[in-house]
Amino acid sequence: MKLTIYKMRKTLSKRINTWYEQYKTPPVDVIKSNWDHYAGLWINPWYRFPRRNLPLPVFQEMLDKFSMMYDDWDSAFKDAGNPYDLQLWIYDEHMIDSQLLCAGVEKDGEQRNNYFNACPEQYKFQSEKYTKSTYFDPDDFKWMTYEVRSTLYEKSDELTPHRIRKLLKQGWKKDIVFPGTMQEENSFWMIYDFVWVGRKKNKTR
Repeated sequence: MKLTIYKMRKTLSKRINTWYEQYKTPPVDVIKSNWDHYAGLWINPWYRFPRRNLPLPVFQEMLDKFSMMYDDWDSAFKDAGNPYDLQLWIYDEHMIDSQLLCAGVEKDGEQRNNYFNACPEQYKFQSEKYTKSTYFDPDDFKWMTYEVRSTLYEKSDELTPHRIRKLLKQGWKKDIVFPGTMQEENSFWMIYDFVWVGRKKNKTR
Protein backbone atom coordinates (compact mmCIF):
# COMPACT_ATOMS: atom_id res chain seq x y z
CA MET A 1 0.00 0.00 0.00
CA LYS A 2 2.79 2.43 0.94
CA LEU A 3 4.58 1.59 -2.30
CA THR A 4 1.40 2.31 -4.29
CA ILE A 5 0.99 5.71 -2.58
CA TYR A 6 4.65 6.49 -3.21
CA LYS A 7 4.35 5.63 -6.90
CA MET A 8 1.19 7.75 -7.21
CA ARG A 9 2.89 10.73 -5.54
CA LYS A 10 5.91 10.31 -7.82
CA THR A 11 3.69 10.20 -10.92
CA LEU A 12 1.73 13.28 -9.84
CA SER A 13 4.94 15.12 -8.99
CA LYS A 14 6.28 14.41 -12.47
CA ARG A 15 3.05 15.69 -14.02
CA ILE A 16 3.15 18.87 -11.93
CA ASN A 17 6.76 19.52 -13.00
CA THR A 18 5.84 18.94 -16.65
CA TRP A 19 2.90 21.34 -16.32
CA TYR A 20 5.17 23.98 -14.79
CA GLU A 21 7.74 23.69 -17.57
CA GLN A 22 4.96 23.96 -20.18
CA TYR A 23 3.33 27.11 -18.76
CA LYS A 24 6.13 29.01 -17.00
CA THR A 25 6.81 31.13 -20.12
CA PRO A 26 3.59 33.04 -20.95
CA PRO A 27 2.54 34.51 -24.33
CA VAL A 28 2.99 38.09 -23.17
CA ASP A 29 0.99 39.71 -26.00
CA VAL A 30 -2.29 38.07 -24.97
CA ILE A 31 -3.12 40.68 -22.33
CA LYS A 32 -3.30 43.54 -24.84
CA SER A 33 -6.81 45.05 -25.10
CA ASN A 34 -7.61 43.68 -21.61
CA TRP A 35 -7.37 40.00 -22.54
CA ASP A 36 -6.48 37.46 -19.86
CA HIS A 37 -4.09 34.52 -19.61
CA TYR A 38 -4.73 31.61 -17.25
CA ALA A 39 -2.86 28.53 -16.09
CA GLY A 40 -4.51 25.77 -14.06
CA LEU A 41 -3.82 22.08 -13.63
CA TRP A 42 -6.80 19.69 -13.72
CA ILE A 43 -5.58 16.34 -12.47
CA ASN A 44 -7.62 13.22 -13.17
CA PRO A 45 -9.65 11.99 -11.33
CA TRP A 46 -10.08 14.86 -8.86
CA TYR A 47 -11.46 17.38 -11.33
CA ARG A 48 -14.44 15.01 -11.86
CA PHE A 49 -15.35 14.78 -8.14
CA PRO A 50 -18.20 16.89 -6.68
CA ARG A 51 -15.79 18.32 -4.08
CA ARG A 52 -12.54 18.70 -5.91
CA ASN A 53 -9.94 18.32 -3.18
CA LEU A 54 -6.51 16.97 -3.98
CA PRO A 55 -4.43 15.24 -1.31
CA LEU A 56 -2.92 18.15 0.61
CA PRO A 57 0.77 17.23 -0.01
CA VAL A 58 0.04 17.13 -3.77
CA PHE A 59 -1.71 20.50 -3.68
CA GLN A 60 1.14 21.94 -1.61
CA GLU A 61 3.49 20.93 -4.41
CA MET A 62 1.18 22.68 -6.89
CA LEU A 63 1.31 25.82 -4.74
CA ASP A 64 5.09 25.70 -4.92
CA LYS A 65 4.92 25.66 -8.72
CA PHE A 66 2.21 28.33 -8.78
CA SER A 67 4.47 30.60 -6.73
CA MET A 68 7.43 29.94 -9.04
CA MET A 69 5.24 30.53 -12.09
CA TYR A 70 3.95 33.76 -10.56
CA ASP A 71 7.52 35.09 -10.47
CA ASP A 72 8.25 33.81 -13.99
CA TRP A 73 5.15 35.54 -15.33
CA ASP A 74 5.79 38.71 -13.39
CA SER A 75 9.25 39.01 -14.92
CA ALA A 76 8.03 38.20 -18.45
CA PHE A 77 5.05 40.59 -18.43
CA LYS A 78 7.12 43.34 -16.83
CA ASP A 79 9.75 43.05 -19.58
CA ALA A 80 7.00 43.16 -22.24
CA GLY A 81 5.94 46.61 -21.01
CA ASN A 82 2.14 46.22 -21.07
CA PRO A 83 0.23 46.99 -17.82
CA TYR A 84 -1.06 43.85 -16.08
CA ASP A 85 -2.61 42.52 -12.89
CA LEU A 86 -1.21 39.18 -11.70
CA GLN A 87 -3.41 37.07 -9.40
CA LEU A 88 -3.24 33.65 -7.74
CA TRP A 89 -6.66 32.08 -7.14
CA ILE A 90 -6.88 29.42 -4.41
CA TYR A 91 -10.28 27.78 -4.04
CA ASP A 92 -11.36 26.59 -0.60
CA GLU A 93 -13.38 23.40 -1.20
CA HIS A 94 -12.49 22.80 -4.86
CA MET A 95 -8.72 23.13 -4.76
CA ILE A 96 -8.32 21.64 -8.24
CA ASP A 97 -9.99 24.80 -9.67
CA SER A 98 -7.13 27.00 -8.40
CA GLN A 99 -5.41 29.03 -11.12
CA LEU A 100 -2.84 31.67 -11.90
CA LEU A 101 -4.21 34.63 -13.89
CA CYS A 102 -2.63 37.59 -15.63
CA ALA A 103 -5.22 40.24 -16.53
CA GLY A 104 -4.64 43.07 -18.98
CA VAL A 105 -5.43 46.49 -17.49
CA GLU A 106 -5.41 50.10 -18.70
CA LYS A 107 -2.58 51.41 -16.53
CA ASP A 108 0.08 50.23 -14.09
CA GLY A 109 -1.20 49.56 -10.59
CA GLU A 110 -4.81 48.98 -11.71
CA GLN A 111 -6.52 45.84 -10.39
CA ARG A 112 -9.22 43.67 -11.97
CA ASN A 113 -11.70 42.56 -9.31
CA ASN A 114 -14.68 41.60 -11.47
CA TYR A 115 -14.14 37.85 -11.73
CA PHE A 116 -16.04 36.90 -8.57
CA ASN A 117 -18.73 38.28 -6.28
CA ALA A 118 -17.85 40.39 -3.27
CA CYS A 119 -17.75 38.48 0.00
CA PRO A 120 -19.64 40.10 2.92
CA GLU A 121 -16.96 38.85 5.31
CA GLN A 122 -13.22 38.58 4.73
CA TYR A 123 -11.88 35.20 5.87
CA LYS A 124 -8.28 34.87 7.00
CA PHE A 125 -6.19 32.83 4.59
CA GLN A 126 -5.67 29.28 5.88
CA SER A 127 -1.91 29.55 6.41
CA GLU A 128 -2.12 26.74 8.97
CA LYS A 129 -3.41 24.47 6.19
CA TYR A 130 -1.47 25.74 3.17
CA THR A 131 1.87 26.14 4.90
CA LYS A 132 5.16 27.68 3.87
CA SER A 133 7.17 25.41 1.60
CA THR A 134 10.17 25.70 -0.70
CA TYR A 135 8.79 28.52 -2.89
CA PHE A 136 5.28 29.16 -1.59
CA ASP A 137 4.86 31.34 1.48
CA PRO A 138 1.30 32.55 2.23
CA ASP A 139 2.74 35.62 3.93
CA ASP A 140 4.26 36.72 0.61
CA PHE A 141 0.74 37.49 -0.65
CA LYS A 142 -2.00 39.95 0.16
CA TRP A 143 -5.23 37.94 0.15
CA MET A 144 -8.84 38.92 -0.53
CA THR A 145 -11.85 36.58 -0.17
CA TYR A 146 -14.60 36.34 -2.78
CA GLU A 147 -17.71 34.25 -3.40
CA VAL A 148 -17.72 31.92 -6.37
CA ARG A 149 -21.33 31.54 -7.51
CA SER A 150 -23.18 29.11 -9.71
CA THR A 151 -25.84 31.01 -11.69
CA LEU A 152 -28.99 30.15 -13.64
CA TYR A 153 -30.87 32.60 -15.89
CA GLU A 154 -34.56 32.12 -16.66
CA LYS A 155 -36.72 34.44 -18.83
CA SER A 156 -39.46 35.96 -16.69
CA ASP A 157 -42.26 35.17 -19.14
CA GLU A 158 -41.22 31.50 -19.31
CA LEU A 159 -40.86 30.92 -15.57
CA THR A 160 -43.77 29.31 -13.73
CA PRO A 161 -44.43 29.73 -9.98
CA HIS A 162 -43.86 25.98 -9.60
CA ARG A 163 -40.40 26.29 -11.17
CA ILE A 164 -39.55 29.21 -8.87
CA ARG A 165 -40.64 27.30 -5.76
CA LYS A 166 -38.63 24.26 -6.86
CA LEU A 167 -35.43 26.28 -7.38
CA LEU A 168 -35.81 28.12 -4.06
CA LYS A 169 -36.39 24.81 -2.29
CA GLN A 170 -33.16 23.50 -3.81
CA GLY A 171 -31.27 26.38 -2.18
CA TRP A 172 -31.06 28.85 -5.09
CA LYS A 173 -31.41 32.55 -4.27
CA LYS A 174 -33.36 34.81 -6.66
CA ASP A 175 -32.44 38.14 -8.27
CA ILE A 176 -33.99 40.03 -11.20
CA VAL A 177 -31.74 41.24 -14.01
CA PHE A 178 -32.77 44.20 -16.23
CA PRO A 179 -36.11 44.68 -14.38
CA GLY A 180 -38.97 46.29 -16.33
CA THR A 181 -37.33 45.82 -19.72
CA MET A 182 -37.78 43.40 -22.63
CA GLN A 183 -34.58 41.70 -21.46
CA GLU A 184 -35.85 41.08 -17.92
CA GLU A 185 -34.64 37.77 -16.56
CA ASN A 186 -34.75 35.99 -13.26
CA SER A 187 -31.29 35.16 -11.98
CA PHE A 188 -30.89 32.31 -9.51
CA TRP A 189 -27.61 31.74 -7.72
CA MET A 190 -25.98 29.75 -4.98
CA ILE A 191 -22.48 29.78 -3.56
CA TYR A 192 -20.26 27.19 -5.24
CA ASP A 193 -17.15 27.97 -3.21
CA PHE A 194 -15.02 30.70 -1.67
CA VAL A 195 -11.77 31.78 -3.32
CA TRP A 196 -8.73 33.61 -2.04
CA VAL A 197 -7.26 36.01 -4.58
CA GLY A 198 -3.61 36.68 -3.81
CA ARG A 199 -1.15 39.25 -5.12
CA LYS A 200 2.48 39.11 -4.10
CA LYS A 201 3.68 41.99 -1.93
CA ASN A 202 7.23 41.73 -3.20
CA LYS A 203 7.43 40.27 -6.68
CA THR A 204 10.88 38.75 -6.56
CA ARG A 205 11.77 35.11 -5.97
